[in-house]
Amino acid sequence: MKRFLCLLLALSALSAAAQRNTIAISDLPHLPSDTLPTDRPNVQIILYTDNTFRYLFTNADSLSRTELYASHWDTTGIFAYRDISLQSLPPTIEIHVIDRYDGFHFPRTGQIVSRYGLRGRRNHNGIDIALRTGDPIHAAFDGRVRYSRYNMGGFGNLVIIRHTNGLESYYGHLSRRNVKAGDFVKAGQVIGYGGSTGRSRGPHLHFELRYADQAFDPERLIDFTSGQLRYQTFLLERSFFNIRSRAVEGLEEEDDSFDIEALMAANEIPEDGTLSEEIIRAIEEKELKAKEAEAAAKAAKYHTIRSGDTLLGLALKYGTTVDKICKLNGISRNTTLRIGRKLRIQ
Repeated sequence: MKRFLCLLLALSALSAAAQRNTIAISDLPHLPSDTLPTDRPNVQIILYTDNTFRYLFTNADSLSRTELYASHWDTTGIFAYRDISLQSLPPTIEIHVIDRYDGFHFPRTGQIVSRYGLRGRRNHNGIDIALRTGDPIHAAFDGRVRYSRYNMGGFGNLVIIRHTNGLESYYGHLSRRNVKAGDFVKAGQVIGYGGSTGRSRGPHLHFELRYADQAFDPERLIDFTSGQLRYQTFLLERSFFNIRSRAVEGLEEEDDSFDIEALMAANEIPEDGTLSEEIIRAIEEKELKAKEAEAAAKAAKYHTIRSGDTLLGLALKYGTTVDKICKLNGISRNTTLRIGRKLRIQ
């Protein structure tokens, strides 16, 4: 018995000594150790001694001075466009979502537990994705962090990124934030870790997409089932900012496309790919609509308001009418033309 007790004491002492000599990753010094190039001339990767890394934008100073990151830039409040009303936005906004194959990354894979729309008497302006506390959260697009702090309004730890395509993405209820305001980030970079901070009943990511502070259903742009973008160029309609304008119903009502592989699997068309006249007609109509929409978007012309501009003067200059300009931009003849604002002319 004594020999058994002595053996237990010896093992306990060895275990304690081993624990004292073990160095956790979090205890390692956070010092730069090396740099690596990327496929972009102004972006490098800095490696640290604690096995972490971050992106270094060598042109950060010049980027910070661009209008995108200098105008309406607020690092202390979640809303930065308070002087721009919903009605002042044009009826349709053309968003060039990505221009590179690696310009998008799914923020978090997981089950959707709550969608955009009304939640009782409150608006739920984003989508909730279930996760485990500590799961990494990724930036959806390239951009610059505008807000990174604990939000008392219910978001908890919140990161807001303004992207190069003009959108802003919100990442709420994080257990820890991995970036600070002013940081430039790339799509796919880990900007924080999932949690349940703020007004939350369990670990999940609250994800929003906004334009000029106006939220719209993220599922209009991102397929959260496949984790892929729906469009490379997205026509954001002002009507989408209505909390009742949900993508799920809209896509079900508007999507008249045919999945060729699915039809073949269901034995609705032969294996040689021969299509019925009805299916061919539907595909042709869809392609024609897409071409017409693309042509309309390319034909659109805009004018940036300068001192002295008037609606009548712009109508005469561009060979159109005041009523057409008002209709395209959702304004009236009495609307004040703010310097710097863009008006669609045709």
